[in-house]
Amino acid sequence: MTVIGEQKAVSSKDNGKTRWDHSGSARFLSVSFSFVLAALLFAFSSPVEAQQPTKMHRIGFLAFGSPPTEPVPPSFPFAAFTRALRDLGYVPGRNLILEARWAAGNREQLPVLAAELVQLKVDIITASGASAVRAAKTATQNIPIVMSGAPDPVAFELIKSLARPGGNVTGLSDSAGREIEGKRLELLKESFPRISRVAVVIDSASRLDITQTQEAAHALGVTLIFSPETATSEEFRTSFALMSREGAQALYAPETPINVRYRTLIIQLAAKHRLPAMYGSREFVEAGGLMSYGPNFSELFRRAAVYVDRILKGTKPADLPVEQPTTFELFINLKPANQMGLKISPDVLMRADKVIK
Repeated sequence: MTVIGEQKAVSSKDNGKTRWDHSGSARFLSVSFSFVLAALLFAFSSPVEAQQPTKMHRIGFLAFGSPPTEPVPPSFPFAAFTRALRDLGYVPGRNLILEARWAAGNREQLPVLAAELVQLKVDIITASGASAVRAAKTATQNIPIVMSGAPDPVAFELIKSLARPGGNVTGLSDSAGREIEGKRLELLKESFPRISRVAVVIDSASRLDITQTQEAAHALGVTLIFSPETATSEEFRTSFALMSREGAQALYAPETPINVRYRTLIIQLAAKHRLPAMYGSREFVEAGGLMSYGPNFSELFRRAAVYVDRILKGTKPADLPVEQPTTFELFINLKPANQMGLKISPDVLMRADKVIK
């Protein structure tokens, strides 16, 4: 269990609930003196001084992946979420208790962790990824659920529509449509015009619709080599060796939960097999990968905090349309390119939002 912020001495916890302690020396006063004291306090106190203790909000967070290691990178999406909550006035220990649950790549743990959050009677569950959102939705039809990034939530039957999500789920989709898969492949081909065979890493938990990628590959004259379904580090190593033997000249690793979990290993294997690689988020590039094209996930998590704030202030999830990313970032890291002796097309470099040298 991860709890950010502890309640001060003015409160106590009992079975996961925060209870204000109204006991004190006042209970020993006589009835008449209590009445006089109350009258004086009422007469001389300002409205601010007389206000009730700040309401504690308990927010649940559910993710398929693992918690960040120390020190937490500033770009880590969950860190952006907590910073945004603080900017909106939700301060751990003062008016916020954040219950974070991480499945550490174990999909079967998601329903268990979602049930824990429901038992804690959290005010809202923020869920990262389609699997986490589905687990939360199965666990409760009453507690509001805010998606902090989920691909095609309509197709996955998480909501009824983007404009009118219905039910208790709303938030952010991390995709503007299937065409982004083809755009990543197109950028990879533009960067290295001579490649003709591209390996695609498919993990065992992926529900990636590969139709758009296949259509883009056909238009670009590229042959795709799909990996066997992977879920463990050994399976990743085996898959990369197999794809290399089949003549892979480059790599595309879609943004899937298991690919994200094994981010470092995938980057290492791409370098080992000398495969220029395209990834789905900047976090891969910042971790040493070659290039990425996708939404800013930190921004998605910041927007999720805004949804949390609006719901806590009374807006119903069904009345909040689901947002899709409108801008996408191209990140390039020249370090792995130099190590592999690769030269990226100057035209693509000029279009990059950030180039790490």
